[in-house]
Amino acid sequence: MKSSSGLFPVSLLRAETWEHFNEDVYLLKHNRCQDPSVQVALTRLTPRQGKPAAKPLVLAHGSFSNRGFWLSGKGIGLASYLLTQGFDVWLYEQRGHGFSPRNRQYRNNTLEQYVLSDVAAINDFIVEQTTSKPVWVGHSLGGVVIASAVAAGVLNPDNSRAAVLFGTQAVRRPWYLWLPLAGVCLRTLVSLKGELDGRKLNIGPENEPAGLVNEYLRRHDWFGRWQLKSSQQKLQPGWQASELPLLAVAASADRSDPAKYCRRFFDSYGSAAAGAVDKTFLLLGQNDGFSRDYGHVDMVVSKPAASEVWPRVSDWLKQCYGN
Repeated sequence: MKSSSGLFPVSLLRAETWEHFNEDVYLLKHNRCQDPSVQVALTRLTPRQGKPAAKPLVLAHGSFSNRGFWLSGKGIGLASYLLTQGFDVWLYEQRGHGFSPRNRQYRNNTLEQYVLSDVAAINDFIVEQTTSKPVWVGHSLGGVVIASAVAAGVLNPDNSRAAVLFGTQAVRRPWYLWLPLAGVCLRTLVSLKGELDGRKLNIGPENEPAGLVNEYLRRHDWFGRWQLKSSQQKLQPGWQASELPLLAVAASADRSDPAKYCRRFFDSYGSAAAGAVDKTFLLLGQNDGFSRDYGHVDMVVSKPAASEVWPRVSDWLKQCYGN
């Protein structure tokens, strides 16, 4: 199919019609990575009737997952809910996940590559298609990708509107990495395997490449830093100086990314900005007026979340767009 973008080749992979919305899956061959085989799947949901609203949102899934986290096979999820609330919803799938094919150098993929090439290209494409700056919404690893893009200046007030992070932090060092040589041993083992299988680990339907896993282990090792390896750019100063509006959602019973670390990460955001930063922290627990103490996944994917979390997020997003 001829490209529908003036930026890079884009092909339509799939077009489906659901009861209340249309689904178009695009493959973006942005050619912004050293591996020329990289293609990224981007799904757009639009209403069956009328034109898409000029309120684009990009949803980024977490590790060992895909777009199914936001939209089930029955068309149910936060993505379809936000569409009914008047947003233009786009679903980004990381390389080798869901509809995104594996690139030739799949095992070497890293979060840094996602940030500098994939996120930047997707944001440019959505701005081109909608003539509006998008809000980026991420869960877990997807949130860290977004936070890293914000800290690196890839996403900024000139090209994006806001960020929403579910269960996201980059400050907690796992206990096992405190052990001498644990990081080196784990990275060696992961490199030999080439990838980790989410199904075998019983943590998700997708695999993760060795490059991404080892990047995480190295970042949280004894001498690790949250930074871009290629340029040695430290990301914490950029995170502290950013002025993009932020909603951080943490779950009181989250064991993967505990609320106290999400809060610490949130508190440092915009702390060195020139002016007051628009940021909101939402803790999902019984002590904060919710029906339950939410965990890492059910903070987004559950019937209780649909009734009491999704509307709170939607209201915040509407404020970002001025209505």
